[in-house]
Amino acid sequence: MIFTGFKRKSNQIFLRKQLPKLLENTYESSSDKVQSVLIFLDDISKKEVIESCFKNIFDLPDCKIELMVFQKKRNNNNNVEGFYTPQDFGWNGIIKSDQLNKILTNKYDLLINYSKVENIYTNLLLLQCEVAFRVGFAHFDKRFYDLLINYDPSEIELFTNEMKKYLAILNKI
Repeated sequence: MIFTGFKRKSNQIFLRKQLPKLLENTYESSSDKVQSVLIFLDDISKKEVIESCFKNIFDLPDCKIELMVFQKKRNNNNNVEGFYTPQDFGWNGIIKSDQLNKILTNKYDLLINYSKVENIYTNLLLLQCEVAFRVGFAHFDKRFYDLLINYDPSEIELFTNEMKKYLAILNKI
């Protein structure tokens, strides 16, 4: 549709204008250790790999892990929670989805972005979430993250191991 490009552009303008204000919003974790994790993905096939990696890293029974997978188009047969699409966003960065609004009201200790490419919709969520610590790949915008790790996005196992080392050094896990 012709308005899809206009809507994406309005979201980009909103993000650019609101970026300084959104970057000031910092959430301080109530504990030093990670107890809740939010993970962003853009590829459904990697879901099993990431779940297996995090069972090894965050083996605490209290640790709550939540996955959010970006899809370019909504699948009408797929009403499963944990997926978001451009249709969940309105003009000027307004989030229309109840599920995404629930994510924005929760507080997380750690956010990990496993996306291969930078995405305007993921960035909108990333900046509006209340997260104490953000981790991503080094090719992302450095203003959005606290820790950037320089690995190819296809090397998930190496990225996860390196992240585990840094989080242990920082006494997060």
